Amino acid sequence: MNAYLDREDVRDRNIKELIEFLRMPTVSARGEMKPMQDAAYWLMKRLQGLGAKTQLLDSTGFPIVYGEIKGDSDKSVLFYNHYDVQPVEPLEAWSSDPFEPEIRDGILFGRGADDNKGSLISRIHAVEAVLKERGSLPVTVKFLFEGEEESGSASLPATVQQYRDLLRADACIWENARRDDAGNPTTTLGNKGMFSFELRVRTASADSHSGKANIYPNAIWRLVMALSSMKAADGSIAIDGLMDAVGDLTEAEAEICRNTPANGPQQARKLGLETLLPGNDDFAVNKALFYTPSLNIQGIEGGYTGPGHKTVNPSTALARLECRLVKNQDPDEVERMIQKHLASRGYDDIEVVSQKAGAWPSYTAPDDAFVKTVAGAAAKVYDKDIVILPSSPGTGPRFVFRYQPQMPIAALGVGHANSRAHAPDENIAVEDQHLTTKHVAQILRDWAETGA
Repeated sequence: MNAYLDREDVRDRNIKELIEFLRMPTVSARGEMKPMQDAAYWLMKRLQGLGAKTQLLDSTGFPIVYGEIKGDSDKSVLFYNHYDVQPVEPLEAWSSDPFEPEIRDGILFGRGADDNKGSLISRIHAVEAVLKERGSLPVTVKFLFEGEEESGSASLPATVQQYRDLLRADACIWENARRDDAGNPTTTLGNKGMFSFELRVRTASADSHSGKANIYPNAIWRLVMALSSMKAADGSIAIDGLMDAVGDLTEAEAEICRNTPANGPQQARKLGLETLLPGNDDFAVNKALFYTPSLNIQGIEGGYTGPGHKTVNPSTALARLECRLVKNQDPDEVERMIQKHLASRGYDDIEVVSQKAGAWPSYTAPDDAFVKTVAGAAAKVYDKDIVILPSSPGTGPRFVFRYQPQMPIAALGVGHANSRAHAPDENIAVEDQHLTTKHVAQILRDWAETGA
């Protein structure tokens, strides 16, 4: 079934093509159009080589590539991926040039190898393999490649809405997943939502001498006290109303928490810890990751922390935060809850400024027929069962397909637990790139034979 992909010349060619793609410095945060256009046209040419009909979809930002190849059945699969990557700084922390990929001991190092260029290319190579083996595809495939995911996918919602009919599909293979800490392949069926915001404090028209700290207010103290009101002593979120929509776990959700390997001790050791915040047992870790909202302080600015000594009483302070949201939570409602919470505690002078458009949580049922197809195909490719995760603890733009609530979405990727996505020395195992490609090809074959 995978004779073509298992050929050494094909494996070598596929990795060389991935390396060529990785050399493109598609850092969306830089705001540079030229490298993004180059990558988009490179992808269009590659899809056209497969026989795909391609076009650039209308976008207010970086190019969004669409391609389609008709299949023999009435089934269809949409591939969502992104070609942009995270910034590479600090450069000195890389063992090699992030845009000159290197293979060392079977590991491919380069920015975007895991997130998301390796996964994107696996879809192209899988489709190519099926075409080589049978001359046509058993299902229609649609490719959607955007260039702003690492910067918030600002253009994607409007584009998806405009082309909603073009993008309709029976199932979607999402951008990324990784082997877990025990080496098991995984698929994720959802993303947490997110509300990202700043709290801005101004207590006076200017900074003052710290000797007058008893008569002039300190902006950092006011910010710290406001932040303290948002968390209880046990670490739980104390924002009025924020937890109301979460509800108790269903029995099915509780079973997932009990039976999904969380590898708590391994996750703790990666950061030099003995115990994770909820504990190391599977149930507690999974409940926290999949079904519990979070409130995280990303950073605080204010006052003076430079060299020497400055006796200053700061008049301004800022904190950047994020809420990761679970099902039934709405980022717009969460913003209103935060504002109401602060006002009710006497902090109505603190400004809440949203830094990104809200992202809604998105989930696919684990007993969906497509999820079963994904798991069955994995059993034919890997030497172990795939772990089905109900959600990623991170956030992605799956919610833009809310107009297609019947479309199951399952994420597959090429990374592993130490792939260091978003960090220096991002990497994947060359073998995982190969196996993911085989898995996607097997899904295309099996999905055509699955009942609706």
